[in-house]
Amino acid sequence: MPLRFLAAALLLLGACASFASKADYRAYRAVALAEDDRARTLATRDYVTAHPEGRWFTELNAERDAAERPLFEGAGDASDLRFYLEAYPEGRYASQARTRLSALSSVAESRSSEDQTRRGVLASRAAEAAEARRLWGSRAVSYWTRILLGVERWGSPLGEVAAGNEDFDEAFGSPPRPRCAPAECIKFYQLDYAVPVPGRSRLDRTLRILLRLRLTEGRLTRAEMLMPSFGFSRWYELERREPVYDEDPVQRNEVTEWALARIVPLVRSLVPGAATIDVVAEPVDPPSVRAPNQPDEGAGAIPGGSSDDGLDLDESVTGSGDEGVDLSAGSMVLPLALQGLQAGDVRVVVFAASPDDEGPRYDGLFIEYRPDENPAAPAED
Repeated sequence: MPLRFLAAALLLLGACASFASKADYRAYRAVALAEDDRARTLATRDYVTAHPEGRWFTELNAERDAAERPLFEGAGDASDLRFYLEAYPEGRYASQARTRLSALSSVAESRSSEDQTRRGVLASRAAEAAEARRLWGSRAVSYWTRILLGVERWGSPLGEVAAGNEDFDEAFGSPPRPRCAPAECIKFYQLDYAVPVPGRSRLDRTLRILLRLRLTEGRLTRAEMLMPSFGFSRWYELERREPVYDEDPVQRNEVTEWALARIVPLVRSLVPGAATIDVVAEPVDPPSVRAPNQPDEGAGAIPGGSSDDGLDLDESVTGSGDEGVDLSAGSMVLPLALQGLQAGDVRVVVFAASPDDEGPRYDGLFIEYRPDENPAAPAED
């Protein structure tokens, strides 16, 4: 309120005080000295309610009546409507104000409920994505073990194998794209992850899986699932959220037993008549097809999650295979054969990298067509 009006109001109050009671004067003084319009509106309400015979009742009641409609019509939100009802609890528009306020409250509650539902859905999706990421290695191993052990016509030209095995053709032809040389075709999978470490922030790691088809004069004779850099350790870390230090022989042995306990029962469920065999795993020679410098599209996807229309593998065995990152550095060292199984002309070997290996240190398994090594009957475990 401008000072000149404040001074005039005080003079007027002083002059009129002799004609009004002290309570009437105090109530009017609160109106005259109100800090803003809303405070004046509430002070006016208090005055006309408490002093119907007051010195200033007629003046302030007329002001109050004139202000009611603009106040109601100008109410743009719930806060304005609540103020109107506070100032005019029994006003001409009180019923309408309560109806509008109830509707706005209902809309607000609905939006709040929708927001809570949306947040719940997003949180659920995030949890599902995190769990799928944690199980990426297990799902990849399970998916490709099923695909490869479902292959028929081993030893046939790759194109014939693909034509006779729809699931295999679709799986190997889907992203990430296969990279091929005359003697092999490889799919490179890769997932970066972090392992929490007590007392430290985390360890940044990468789990890589190489799916390799080995060809002899164009015929499919072997399929490998290779995990470089002590891949069983990386698989364990990703799934268990615990760091593995490969130089620790006790921990490394626990990891390989953990991986073996997941792979062998799966193989036996897919090939129930497989015989246990003794085998010495030969060195894993490095791929002639090099990994891309950057992961191909689909390299981090869960295998089997999506697919293209397949790939004509008979026409794909071309290319120099000289692009990308070299995974072949280091000398070849004999891996440790963990388990050998054979069914008909096909044998399955699960192996782990030797602790002395200075090369890529492959863990994994291979499925090999060996028509000259068909045991007559399953051996006892």
